[in-house]
Amino acid sequence: MIVGGDVCFDLEVRTIGYLGAYRLKKEGDHLNEYIGNYPSRTVSSGSAKFIKRIAKKLVKIWDAIRIHKKNHTLPLFEEFIEPIPENEDRRYVDYFARTAMKFNIKYPNGRSPEDYPFEHIGPFLKTKDFVLVNLETPLASGCRPYGYFISTPGHAVAMANAGISMVSLSNNHIFDAGETGYLQTIDNLKGAGVLYTGAGDNIQKARLGTMVEIKQTRFIFLSYTQFCNSKFASIAAEYPGILPLAPEMIIQDIKTAKKRADIVFAVLHWGLENQPNAHPREREIAHLLIDAGADGIIGHHPHVPQEIEVYKNKPIIYSLGNFIFGHNRDHHWSDNYLVELEIAEKSFREITIHPIAGKGEELFQPYLLSGERAQNVLRDLRDKSANLGTTVKIQNNHGSIKII
Repeated sequence: MIVGGDVCFDLEVRTIGYLGAYRLKKEGDHLNEYIGNYPSRTVSSGSAKFIKRIAKKLVKIWDAIRIHKKNHTLPLFEEFIEPIPENEDRRYVDYFARTAMKFNIKYPNGRSPEDYPFEHIGPFLKTKDFVLVNLETPLASGCRPYGYFISTPGHAVAMANAGISMVSLSNNHIFDAGETGYLQTIDNLKGAGVLYTGAGDNIQKARLGTMVEIKQTRFIFLSYTQFCNSKFASIAAEYPGILPLAPEMIIQDIKTAKKRADIVFAVLHWGLENQPNAHPREREIAHLLIDAGADGIIGHHPHVPQEIEVYKNKPIIYSLGNFIFGHNRDHHWSDNYLVELEIAEKSFREITIHPIAGKGEELFQPYLLSGERAQNVLRDLRDKSANLGTTVKIQNNHGSIKII
């Protein structure tokens, strides 16, 4: 089984209306995270009705960073992130466009643009029993009223052809093309035979997660997000949407899933972008979920790889970094890794780390690294993970973590 990080096939670097500026509470820390606070827009009548319906019936799950704040087992992330005083760093319109590096991809003649990102990594993925990544873009056509990203529907088939089995949809970009784009994404994934988790027609279906059986072992993947760029892009009792990172909800879902599956993963879109280490609160929440019965945690959103921890013989991957992305933040983003999980007799045996290219335009067409670049990724992961009591052994171009 292979798990990979963030995937977006959109090569455009667009601007949006307004970004509220947030930072860590610790004095002196630099700006870490931007949460969208969008002005009203002119939308289609169908979308307008949807927004009005949600506004009336949903709690404000996505109000800044407060996600289901009431009745939490633990305070979530509001305790370590805050607005900048007097909002002195208000960023209008073009902050992201000024800091992102747009790729100038020239597709080979006669080759499918949708297949291009997988030309090097696809053959490796297809040798594996199961591949899960985070799909951080709608796969839709002709609708982009709300946010950054949109990718063409043909990428669903390209992912299937490259060996991707399942995608996580609970993230801050899946509603970037509105409700219409979200629903098109699900239809396109179904048509291509790619499974998805973290979304559903209603909250009951979404919270069940997605089950797969691999070599007589039943897995359930549950997926949740800390952030969403569009405030209406939530889930309610009777409407489609995605799931918030609310610990009490996740704990209930884990306990339900354990009755049906041998191994249950919690897939979490969380943390602070561009930070090389997970925050202690994330570690506390990860331990809480494993104590509740989760067999592993798969994390993403920071866009950079973070440490791996083994807790009670269960893997916690705090952030996989990027897998495939259509632009780069070159002062933060570099090479990344894929994680291969070896499972035998319904238990984890070993983790193998595969470094992958992510510098510049390589991020749009990654490949397995070797030599010094692979060693750099592995040494960095080894040193960070050692701080959490996890030993990463480096062998040639791979890293390994023994679990049992």
